[in-house]
Amino acid sequence: MVLVLCLIPCACAKTQGGGTAQKGESAGVNKSDTITLLYSMSDSFNPYESITDQNRRITKLIFEPLVKIDDNFNAVFCLAKDIKPEGTACTVTLRSAQFSDGSTLTADDVVYSFKAAKASKSLYATRLYEIKSAQAVDSNTVVFNLTKTDPYVANLLDFPIFKAESDKLTDEDSVKLVPLGCGRYVFNDEKTELVQNKKYYGKQGVVKKIRLINAPDSESVAHYVEIGAADIYFNDISDGEIFRMSGQKFDINLNNLVYIGINHNVDDLGSFMLRQAISSALNREAVCSNAFYNNAVPAKGFYNPVWEPVKSVQNIQTLPNSQITVENLEEIGYNSLDGEGIRYRGGRSLRFSLLVNKENRSRVQAAEIIAAQLLEYGIKLTVVKVSFAEYQRRLKNSEFQLYLGEVNFTENMDISSLVVPGGSAAFGVKSTPQQVIEGEIAPMTAADIVNSFYKGEAEITDVVAALQTEMPVIPVCYRTGVLFCKDGIKNVGGASQNDIFLKIDSYKLK
Repeated sequence: MVLVLCLIPCACAKTQGGGTAQKGESAGVNKSDTITLLYSMSDSFNPYESITDQNRRITKLIFEPLVKIDDNFNAVFCLAKDIKPEGTACTVTLRSAQFSDGSTLTADDVVYSFKAAKASKSLYATRLYEIKSAQAVDSNTVVFNLTKTDPYVANLLDFPIFKAESDKLTDEDSVKLVPLGCGRYVFNDEKTELVQNKKYYGKQGVVKKIRLINAPDSESVAHYVEIGAADIYFNDISDGEIFRMSGQKFDINLNNLVYIGINHNVDDLGSFMLRQAISSALNREAVCSNAFYNNAVPAKGFYNPVWEPVKSVQNIQTLPNSQITVENLEEIGYNSLDGEGIRYRGGRSLRFSLLVNKENRSRVQAAEIIAAQLLEYGIKLTVVKVSFAEYQRRLKNSEFQLYLGEVNFTENMDISSLVVPGGSAAFGVKSTPQQVIEGEIAPMTAADIVNSFYKGEAEITDVVAALQTEMPVIPVCYRTGVLFCKDGIKNVGGASQNDIFLKIDSYKLK
């Protein structure tokens, strides 16, 4: 979200401290030690209060978390020296570090920042959903208490750390100051640009200064990107639109799954064999290239395909498999074709509606492509395009047969909300209860196994196998974002959605 303000054309753009950036100076890298980024003057640099994408990303340069998440969703230790999850507790040992004022980082600062994150309306509050509390055991150790066992809880510890109480500091005019962080950069004395933090614990590269240009709304962001005023620009293409800039382009992995949701209470959609048939009929590669213009990767399972723990066990095919599709359809009795070439059995034919949000261009195109693909196998989908508000209403009231959705998973890869009945995104998902057959208990459902995993009683490989068999929803693809960078900046690779400046210490400027 961005604040909508008027963009007033003028010969120069004001910076945060009242300084100016001349038009001619702002285009591209100006010095061998300086880059230029966009920000919003009217927004905060407190990481739990900032609301614009520009400022949220810049806060990553000012504050350090316990960990950052790389482009393959691995935790990279920052202020944490060691992390040990054990049952419903996670113990973190801190590295030796200082805030920008020279004071020492302590466990109390981490606990204070955790509480600020949990109490905020920011995305960090959502990501800390399974962490109930934090306590300082000593000056160097923090214990986080969890609601459930989670071996990947470290990936949630990316909330920014600032010095306790420093978020309450104000200037002589009672204006809040930027809290004190341990990050790579701080504001200079004039508050006009970011400069390297001399107290930073880690490696520092050639980018000594970061100039900021005020871009308060999407229109001004588009303008500055178009004229080349910004040196680095990231877009997650969430609405299917993208501002392009000349220079280098890098694909950034997102943990956003595009999937076909299913109302299990409708006809044979409750049959896993029909869901398997629909899945195997999909050409996921074509959806990625034609609907998302290659800003997506085909789903090979329910988890992101770049995530190492599941790479060797996810095996959903990305191209259609007509043999599996036809065999499954015939196994459940759809052996005949009507006059339109649609499969049927008795008085029931494979005709369904596919609900989609008409305000998202890419997903509308994806829905139409999927409908065309399934028609080749005698499954007719009628794409129903509605407003986002109506789309949400129908999902909540189960007024759908199929729908095309997108969900952003937290970095600990918890997909419970989508596949476990009752989850916040598990619209229409129904889990068949265990039944006793001839004295034996029927195999556990996918939901059962997911729940067992979060009790420490199952492995991630068990979860993968169960989900791919039961197919409560049908994974289509994982979207990617794009990072644009001026040609004068080299070694930008290694960025991630979690921190697009993850490798700023390795940049080379020309």
